[in-house]
Amino acid sequence: MNGWIDLIKAAVRPFLIVWGAVLYSICLIKGIAVPDILAGLIAAIAVEYFGERAVLRIKESSDNNTKGES
Repeated sequence: MNGWIDLIKAAVRPFLIVWGAVLYSICLIKGIAVPDILAGLIAAIAVEYFGERAVLRIKESSDNNTKGES
C-alpha cells in the first residue's frame, strides 16, 4: 500500500507544484489578486514537502546518534 501512496505522491506533487507556480506567476504578472484557494494550495504544498523532508532529516539524525552511542 505504501508503494502506491509513494507512486501517487511522485506523480501528482510535481504537477501541482508546476501548475500552482504557473497560475500564481500569471496572477502576479497580470496584477490580478491571487485567489485564496491558490495561495492556500501553494502554502500547503510547501509545508507538506518541506515538513516531510524535515521529518526524514530528524529521523536520520536520531538514527545516526543512536548508532554512535552503541
